[in-house]
Amino acid sequence: MNVFIFQSVPDRNDLRRELLAGESDTWYATRYRNEMKPNDLVYFWMGGDENIRGLYGWGTLESEAYLEKEWDSYGVDVNYKVRFTKPILAKDIKRRPKLENLLILRAPQATNFLLTPEQAADLAQFIQSMNEQAPNLGGQNERSY
Repeated sequence: MNVFIFQSVPDRNDLRRELLAGESDTWYATRYRNEMKPNDLVYFWMGGDENIRGLYGWGTLESEAYLEKEWDSYGVDVNYKVRFTKPILAKDIKRRPKLENLLILRAPQATNFLLTPEQAADLAQFIQSMNEQAPNLGGQNERSY
């Protein structure tokens, strides 16, 4: 299973309003689209100033990437599984040694980011430590949901 972070910006897709658990949506698949498979895990990140930049929840891919004709680009279908009660902000994630070098923190100018298995496991543990519902990574984290 691959684990991704998909990034939006508030003026395009404001996750504070639009991330609703149980709902489906279509996101751009600009990078790593050949690695995207149904049931892969995806975290949803919103860019912006430091008071809103971070993770807002997670879900799963429902499709492989496909050419979205209305966009003249690739898209991928997702299902929002969990919306965090409070966002997990980038400024907090940066303080975690195993996560401080996430590509989305170093070079955030893209939509899709692929995590290493180690980053994915540590991020799930960090989410748990923030008292939020973390995904089951197939035994890589302690509690599963």
